[in-house]
Amino acid sequence: MTREEAISVGMEVHEIRHSMKRRTPWHDYSRKGTYMLTLVVRERMPLLGMLKGCLEGKDTPYVEYSVLGNTIVLEEQKKINRYYPQVEVWKLCVMPDHLHMIVRINEDMGEGKHLGKVVAGFKSGCNNAYWNLFNMNETSRHGLFEKGYCDKILMHEGQLDNWKRYLDDNPRRLMIKRQNPAYFTVLTDLEVAGERCRVVGNRFLLNIPDKVAIIAHRRYTDNEVAQLRREWLECGERGGVLVSAAISPKEKEILREAMNRGYNIILLRENGFQKLYKPSGEAFDACANGLLLQISPWDFHYEKRVITRAQCLFLNSMAERIVGGR
Repeated sequence: MTREEAISVGMEVHEIRHSMKRRTPWHDYSRKGTYMLTLVVRERMPLLGMLKGCLEGKDTPYVEYSVLGNTIVLEEQKKINRYYPQVEVWKLCVMPDHLHMIVRINEDMGEGKHLGKVVAGFKSGCNNAYWNLFNMNETSRHGLFEKGYCDKILMHEGQLDNWKRYLDDNPRRLMIKRQNPAYFTVLTDLEVAGERCRVVGNRFLLNIPDKVAIIAHRRYTDNEVAQLRREWLECGERGGVLVSAAISPKEKEILREAMNRGYNIILLRENGFQKLYKPSGEAFDACANGLLLQISPWDFHYEKRVITRAQCLFLNSMAERIVGGR
C-alpha cells in the first residue's frame, strides 16, 4: 500500500524521521553477520578518555583512557561474549566522547535475541559503571550514551579492512580536526556565486584568482578532453584551483588525479552536510591540508537520490560562475 492509498482509507500516516541511528528494515539482526557499531556519549562529554600524543616526531596520537574508559575496555566489552556466546567483539576503539566496535554474530542467535539486545545489555553495563564511579543516586541518573546507536553492515569485500583502518586512524583524525577546526566546521549560510550555500573545508580557495571549471561535455572528442585535461592539470600544478561537480566519469577521473597530485580542489555537491559531517578517506587529508572545499547549494538529505539533469546544469553553471568570480 502506498502512502497515498493509506491516507485515502483513513490510516494515520506519520512523517519519516530520518536518522543515522535507524536500523536497516530489510536486515535480520539475529542472523550471522558482521557489524561496525558507533555509540556516542550523551552531550558529547569526553568521559571516556583524553587525546594524547602529537603528529610530529615519534609520538603517535592515542587516547589515554579514563577510569570509565578503562572499565569499558577491560570489563564491559568482555561481558558481551559472556552473555551472548554467539557474539564476538573483533575490534574496539574508545574515543573521548564516543566508541566504535566491530562485532561478529557467528551463528543465528535464536528467537528474541538480536543485535539490539546485545547493544542494550552493553549500554546497561556501561551505565552501571558510570553511575557507580560518579556515585550517582537514582534521581540523578541518566544514560552514559545517547539513545540509539549507528550500525554499518559488512556487505562487500574490502569493507572490513577499511573499517579496521578507520578505527586505527581515529585518534590521528581527531587531532587533525582539533588543529584545523576551521577546515572541518560546516558553514550553513555562505554566499557563493550568488547562492546561499553549505560549505566544508578551506573557503579561502574561493579567493585564489587562478581557477578552472572541470566540465567535460558529451560533445567533446577524446582529443579535446585530453587537451583540456592537460590545461586543467597545469592550473593545479601552478597552484590554481580546479572547480567541478565531478558528474561525468571523465570529470571524476581528472579530479581523482588532481587529488592524488595534491592540487587545490573546489567540489560542488548535490547533497548538503550534516551538522557533524566530516570528510572521509583521502578527502579528509586534503581538507586537513587546506586543499579542498566542498560546496552544496542544497540541504542535507538521507535519501539515495540520482542527480537530475537540471541539478547537473545548475552545478556546472555554479562552477563557471565561481571561476568567473561572479
